[in-house]
Amino acid sequence: MTAEEKITILVERYCRNRSHLADMIGITPQAVNNWVYRDRIPRKGIEAIMSRFPDVDIEWLRGGSVPISSGPLPLPDDEEEEEDDVLQFGSRANAASKPGENQLGSPSQSKASALFVAGVQPSLGDVQQPDNKEGLIPLEMPRRDIKYVFQCHGDSMLPRIKDGDYVAVGEALGRYEVFQRGTPYLVQTTDGRLMVKLVEDPGPAYPYLLLSTENSNYQLADGGRLAKKDFKAAYPVLMVMRDI
Repeated sequence: MTAEEKITILVERYCRNRSHLADMIGITPQAVNNWVYRDRIPRKGIEAIMSRFPDVDIEWLRGGSVPISSGPLPLPDDEEEEEDDVLQFGSRANAASKPGENQLGSPSQSKASALFVAGVQPSLGDVQQPDNKEGLIPLEMPRRDIKYVFQCHGDSMLPRIKDGDYVAVGEALGRYEVFQRGTPYLVQTTDGRLMVKLVEDPGPAYPYLLLSTENSNYQLADGGRLAKKDFKAAYPVLMVMRDI
């Protein structure tokens, strides 16, 4: 069920329209419209709804999402994405962490460590990723902004990234970010694909992101077009390593 369908049900059950719903839970109407556009009710939105309407099924609001420790892709999900009420194209929000906690909420993990994602490898092609993984392995890294480390397979990003290289990625970017020209990104799609590509957004009126490679002999599916509705997040590649 989409976020719009859930909001429609809430409106039909509790109030007159979306603006009335926003007023009842203490947010702006623009925030509700953003949820519909992004097809996601963020954690703060869920908390606001549950505070005003405690009889609502919280798992229904969450969409049955699984915790990071047991999901098929161990990447940050809704609760680690930006939650600004008003979204602006090209803006970036940095969520504040609780004292002593990192982005995964673990007070014991060093702030200078990243997580090596074993068994879930980003494809430098366009194949579907496996549904299982071996685990998350903490790694001490020289940069504090590194969040995850993946091993790559393929040749689409030659000569910068070779088959078997490891990519260290930073914080997730959302749909409204400006992609840096020449920077590779680990792209995560809504259907479970991971791929390292160069990314360009032609603008908010264009329904596709444009993906490209550094290997002139590599041909991307669909001419490198990725529908924005199929895009979940992108993680900038901060380091390429031959061995970890």
